[in-house]
Amino acid sequence: MHPAHPWPPDQVRTLTSLHLDLADEVAPGLVEGLYLHGSLGFGEWYDGRSDVDFVAVTAARPDEATTARLRAVHERVGETFPRPSYDGLYVTWADLARPPADCPDVPCTLAGEWRVGRVDLNPVTWHELAWHGVHVRGPALDEVELWTDTEALRAYSAANLRDYWAERVRLLRQHPDEAARPDIVEWFVLGVPRLHHAIVTGRLTSKDGAGHHAVATFGERWRPVVAEALTSRALGEPSGRYDGQEARLAEEVAAFAELVLETALAINVELTK
Repeated sequence: MHPAHPWPPDQVRTLTSLHLDLADEVAPGLVEGLYLHGSLGFGEWYDGRSDVDFVAVTAARPDEATTARLRAVHERVGETFPRPSYDGLYVTWADLARPPADCPDVPCTLAGEWRVGRVDLNPVTWHELAWHGVHVRGPALDEVELWTDTEALRAYSAANLRDYWAERVRLLRQHPDEAARPDIVEWFVLGVPRLHHAIVTGRLTSKDGAGHHAVATFGERWRPVVAEALTSRALGEPSGRYDGQEARLAEEVAAFAELVLETALAINVELTK
C-alpha cells in the first residue's frame, strides 16, 4: 500500500514532467506511456539517495535520428537534476506483451550514461510494472498487456545469484575493508535476500522488504547486520553500532551473504526438480 501523502513524491513528479515535456518537444506523440518501477513501486523513497527507474513506452521503435534526440533529452534532464539518478529504457507496447529476452536492444540510460542496449530488460522489470508499477502517463497498468511468468522470474533470480552474486560474495572474504563500507553492507545484505525472496515466494519485494524477509527467514541472529544495512540504505552512513568493530561487520556481511545465497540456490534446485 502506498503512503497517504501524494505518490510519487513531488521531486519525482517534477523530474518526470521535465522528461515528458522535453520528449514531447523533440518527438511529438512518440512517448505514449511512462511508468516507474523499483522501490517507488513499493512506496519507498529516501530523498537524496533513492534513484528513479522508468519505462517509457513509444508509439513506434525510435529510429537513429529520434534516438539521438532522446539522448539529448536525457542530457538536459541530467544537467537539470543531477540527483536522483534517472534510469530507464524505451520500449513499445508489443515489447511489454512478450518476454523481455525477445526484445531487441533499445534506447536506455543508466547512471547518466546513454546507450542502445539492455538496461533493465529483464523479468524483474516486467513483473515490477505488472505488480507494483507507478503510473505517470498512458493507460493504467492493469489495462496494459504485460508479460509475466513466475517460473521465469524464479529462473532469472537464480541465474542472477549464480552468474553475478556468487563471485562477488566470494570476493568479500578477500576484501574485508571494502565489506564494511556502508554501500557494500547495504548492497549485499539487502540485495541477496531480495533474490531469495523471489525464489521462495515467486513474488518481488523491495530492499527494505528484503531486510524484513531476511530476519523473518534467517532469525534474530542476523538482525544487527540487517539493521546496519537498512540504516546505510536510509542514511548512507554507518549507524555507529559497529564502531571500532569493522572487521566483525565485514565478517557478518560475508557470512550472511554466503548463507542466503547458498540457501536460495538450494531451494531453487528443489523447486525445479
